[in-house]
Amino acid sequence: MTNLTTESRRGLPLSGVWWASFDWARSPFYYVVIIYVFTTYFAETVIGDSARGQAIVSTTVTIGGLIMALIAPLLGGYMDRGGAKKPVLFFLMLVLAISSAALVFVIPGAFYSVPLGMTLLVIAGCSYSVSELIHNALLPAAGNNRQIPLISGLGLSMGSLAAVVVLLLVIHLVDTPPFGLETHDIARGSGLICAIWMLVFLIPFWLGMPDLFREGATWKGARRLPESWSPLRNTRQLFRDYPAIMRFLMARMIFMDGLTALFAIGAVYVAGTLGWSQGQTALMGVVATVSAVAGGFMGGLLDRSFGPRNAILIELFSITAIFCFQISISQDALLFGLLSAPAAATGWEIMPRSIDVIYLATIIPLSAFIIGAYSSCRSLLVFLSPPDKLGQFFGIYAMISTVTVWIGPALVASVTFATHSQKLGFSSLIILFLAGSLIMLSVRGPERSGIS
Repeated sequence: MTNLTTESRRGLPLSGVWWASFDWARSPFYYVVIIYVFTTYFAETVIGDSARGQAIVSTTVTIGGLIMALIAPLLGGYMDRGGAKKPVLFFLMLVLAISSAALVFVIPGAFYSVPLGMTLLVIAGCSYSVSELIHNALLPAAGNNRQIPLISGLGLSMGSLAAVVVLLLVIHLVDTPPFGLETHDIARGSGLICAIWMLVFLIPFWLGMPDLFREGATWKGARRLPESWSPLRNTRQLFRDYPAIMRFLMARMIFMDGLTALFAIGAVYVAGTLGWSQGQTALMGVVATVSAVAGGFMGGLLDRSFGPRNAILIELFSITAIFCFQISISQDALLFGLLSAPAAATGWEIMPRSIDVIYLATIIPLSAFIIGAYSSCRSLLVFLSPPDKLGQFFGIYAMISTVTVWIGPALVASVTFATHSQKLGFSSLIILFLAGSLIMLSVRGPERSGIS
């Protein structure tokens, strides 16, 4: 057990490295399986119909989000009052690894593959989300208040770097499949690759990271249902006392649901509309992940230059404009057919057409602005919140994100099912970007002079 009040130290403690190593082990699953490789294979090869595949993947993400919406409000109380967290985390990661590895049995043409794939993705996705909450609850054991921002940033960087490494490995295997395997076999086995990576690189975390719980605390004595739901009962009072903060949280809830869906479904969309292979979507993942690192720095620069509220509006406008341009791209035209696609070949084997390179190029600023928006949202909440209520508002901030994460995928799924059009279904996310931006206009935030 680790004491909750860690003494002041300088530099990065070893416990902080162990805490961050968890992201190195776990993050590739989300990037490789959920976003860029396996879901593309699932939609295009297993389901075999681009529009139906996008709708089913969106529905799967929605189901996982709804499950998390039901249990997320309860988790805070259990985390505060429960016992040792590492055994629970071990169980969750074991479930995640097994369900991820079992995706190798989702075979094209098998009658059970679609329901099996959906079930495994929901189980793995929920295990991933709950493990993230418990991992975050262990952060105070990793260092003191001065060290925690550095440790948190290290975890994000290590997770992104690990995702790039695994995506590059998948690209190499897709390009030159070993042992007589086919390209789709590599995509089908991407969950197994992530499971092996996860189990190997979790060892430093298990051995080095201290646990965190209060003396005498047990999971049996954790907070009961009525107490765990008390934050929801206080929401109405918070709206009255802090209207600017609550308007901001409402705006963020709406546009972040759109951004989450954009990440989760983007690879499936481009595979269907532009005919990209698993290798091409994996490369898109590498480009997006590397660009995201720059986005964090860009968000901070915009915050300092214009204030976080204006920075968010700039980022949302840029995201919406780039997204509209992406939607306008087809295999033979740009701007919804107003311009013919360049006919010249690129000479690049993995991206042979000019239209492929153009779409890939849009990923660079899009990813940077999305991560910049995440960063600016945290900054704005810090500046809007009274110091004595910052923890409470960050709790609501996290809870709202989890409870409503299904809205964006559900919107895409319903429009895609109704129109049988990937383009119309995916473009429905613009509604969330615009609605969130309109609410943000009513939020008054600190100007440049207030945050310099």
